[in-house]
Amino acid sequence: MTETAEDWRFDVAIEHGPHRTRAQLVLHAPDGHEFSGVGFAHRTGTVDVGSYLAIGRAMSDLTEELLEAVAVDVELEVNRAMLTGMVRPA
Repeated sequence: MTETAEDWRFDVAIEHGPHRTRAQLVLHAPDGHEFSGVGFAHRTGTVDVGSYLAIGRAMSDLTEELLEAVAVDVELEVNRAMLTGMVRPA
């Protein structure tokens, strides 16, 4: 069995404003696609807490974008399979 490795890369940008922290994550896929998520947190207490919360929310947002992309890709594959006769509708 041959294993292949793919390099996916995350970029994280954090902006600390006077009242809130904003985080943006960009996921770079090996095929050139990019997915992004944004999260916010109110600034209360330490900067670290706001950063962690904003990053966590950005990850959640990015997860939704990835799942939407998967749903579209699966639908396209099913439609293509049906058109070529590989799969018959139930």
